[in-house]
Amino acid sequence: MSQKNLTQDTSRFDRIKFVQYKQQEILRLIVTGCPLTQLLEELVGVASKLFPSSRCLILMSDEQEEFLQIGAAPGVDREIQQILDGAPIVPGLSSFSDAAFKKQAVMVTDIASDESCGDTRHAAVRANYRSCWAYPLLKEGRVLGVIGMYYQEARRPLDEEKQFIEDVSDLAIIAITHDRSERRMRILSSAIEQTDDLIVIMDREGFIEYVNPAFERATGFIKGEILGTNTIPVKSEFHEEDFYAELWDTILNGNSYRNIFINRRKDGSLYYEEKNITPLKDEYDNIVHFVSTGKDVSERLDIQRQLYHLVHHDPLTDLANRTLLLEHLENALAQAQRDGRMVAVIFLDLDRFKTVNDSLGHSAGDKLLGIIAQRLQDSVRKGDIVSRLGGDEFTILLPNIKSIEEPAHVSRNLLDAIKQPLVINGGAIFSTASIGITLYPNDAQNAEELLKNADLAMYRAKAEGGDAYEFFTEELTEQTHQRLDMESKLHYALERNEFSLDFQPKTDIQSGKVCGFEALLRWRQPQLGIISPNKFIPVLEETGLIIPVGEWVIKKVCDYAKRLQSAGMNKFRIAVNLSARQFRDQNLVAYIKQCLRDSKLESQYFEIEVTETLLIENIDATTAMLSELHSMGIHISIDDFGTGYSSLAYLKSFPIDTIKIDRVFIHDLTTDSDDRSIVSAIIAMAKNLDFKVTAEGVETKEQLEFLYNHGCDEIQGHFISQSLSAMQLEMWLFEKGIILQVIP
Repeated sequence: MSQKNLTQDTSRFDRIKFVQYKQQEILRLIVTGCPLTQLLEELVGVASKLFPSSRCLILMSDEQEEFLQIGAAPGVDREIQQILDGAPIVPGLSSFSDAAFKKQAVMVTDIASDESCGDTRHAAVRANYRSCWAYPLLKEGRVLGVIGMYYQEARRPLDEEKQFIEDVSDLAIIAITHDRSERRMRILSSAIEQTDDLIVIMDREGFIEYVNPAFERATGFIKGEILGTNTIPVKSEFHEEDFYAELWDTILNGNSYRNIFINRRKDGSLYYEEKNITPLKDEYDNIVHFVSTGKDVSERLDIQRQLYHLVHHDPLTDLANRTLLLEHLENALAQAQRDGRMVAVIFLDLDRFKTVNDSLGHSAGDKLLGIIAQRLQDSVRKGDIVSRLGGDEFTILLPNIKSIEEPAHVSRNLLDAIKQPLVINGGAIFSTASIGITLYPNDAQNAEELLKNADLAMYRAKAEGGDAYEFFTEELTEQTHQRLDMESKLHYALERNEFSLDFQPKTDIQSGKVCGFEALLRWRQPQLGIISPNKFIPVLEETGLIIPVGEWVIKKVCDYAKRLQSAGMNKFRIAVNLSARQFRDQNLVAYIKQCLRDSKLESQYFEIEVTETLLIENIDATTAMLSELHSMGIHISIDDFGTGYSSLAYLKSFPIDTIKIDRVFIHDLTTDSDDRSIVSAIIAMAKNLDFKVTAEGVETKEQLEFLYNHGCDEIQGHFISQSLSAMQLEMWLFEKGIILQVIP
């Protein structure tokens, strides 16, 4: 072997040893947490020592592989660095961008004559660089960056240079991958440490290995008291063994378990945790850990309980309201049917209560109602339900009786309790009541019929002078005669053109502009005169006449809305109230479509209003019908919200646009703190569920200001306008400049 070859082999051996030494040193730096920029500079420094005439650089890609940035390039020309730093990964921009884009090495042996160098070409020539080699740093098909070499002579890389680049590439890939993993771990660790969620990590046996600061804050336990244990030191004792058995059965089978846990803090106080426990598996699909993430939902549940109480209880007396009464009554009827027992409903109305209000004021009347409510509670048996339906009307449910003597005995106790003198505002008040009693299954089979029968029996007692009770009987009273007479006349009212429509405007509370109208059915009977809708609409419902009358209303509204548009109005909806009986009509949707088609009215200008009670009578059928109407573009509102059977949380499952707050909550809005709380709560919940809110019965500026400040969207009531006939409405719109002409 010649002396020259021996020298070359020795030199090559020394370089290999040097590279191996540097590899070990750089791997040690990686393990000890050396910053990535320092590691990359060490790698580039190795190239400078081995190949003094080269200029080595390492570029890194971002996580999305969209651009390159300088990782280390200490000896590379400053102008070239500025061009390369932040350059996008696209073809034709530079050799390095090409290598990253194509995911393959790019060799430029003569920069001066190779236009593929892109923007870096002239800068490289000015820096006296003649060749450029770029190698992509690839990890599982992803581009982590590019390593490159500039040389001052035009040539291809030698084998040892290629081998060096491969070795350095491997180290760069390790360094960049490790740095990214460490960065992700730091972010994850920081997120776990700083999140408000309660996080616990357990091994497969349930022994706790980690708890985060949020867990410590929520429970009062510190890590030292928890780690290594397989149970929380203080148990709530609210969960049975079956609860925990189901939990472990679920997670040991590899499934997540979600539930609300009642736990105790270190100080013994209870808190509610919405917890999700998830199994963690290794690469062989074996469960090795469990991660528990939870939220302290105590405050949320307290608010839900408070809102539930508000929705289901009378704000003045805190007795059950109609909603809760009907829930109890339905349950009692179902139980009585199974057991073959009887149920009694007692309807109680104070005698001459209006006199107290008129002479002493509403404040004294409210105090009287509060005292009476407490006396009723004290006079019934355990398990009986006392409720207030409104005004001075109370209902007592006796869910399980064996004979008719039991409700009679309870009624006598109630009358005796009410007759005891009351002292209000320093003066004595004497009160009496009239009571009606009805029985299941003797008098009726369902809740609504029982309440109606008890009401009729109460009026019989009141007709006899009050301070008495009457059982329901089927003998016709004067009210029954009047009702039959009304029913008879209603059968001919439609064909005799006795019905008409009034319209009540609605305005946008922010702009003050008219935004729509509600159509109201009116009946003027030649012998009886103008009859209140509260009297004749229930008769229409029960007789089924609501179907043809309702169709007449829908057609009239569609035609009239189109006529108003022809007069220059084209941005308002007109609302029609639909009853439960109409919703049971299979032809309803087809008829509405036909009316819209015949009148050429766009569906967006037609609105329907339904009550809460309607929604739950047949949920599946109602949902399907509402969804079909809503898909047509028809606006859907819930009328008289707060007095029915459901809740805002329940309503979110229906295709609803607007909630209309019942006027009973608006009437005393500025004087009654309970009404204010209810209205503000309804508005807030409705907004969270993305419903619009309309307030009915707005009569004063103070009511308007309260609703405005709490985010109500629309108002309706005498403060804007009373209900108007078609002609009056046209004049009203014409005077406001909303329509161009009064329709002839």
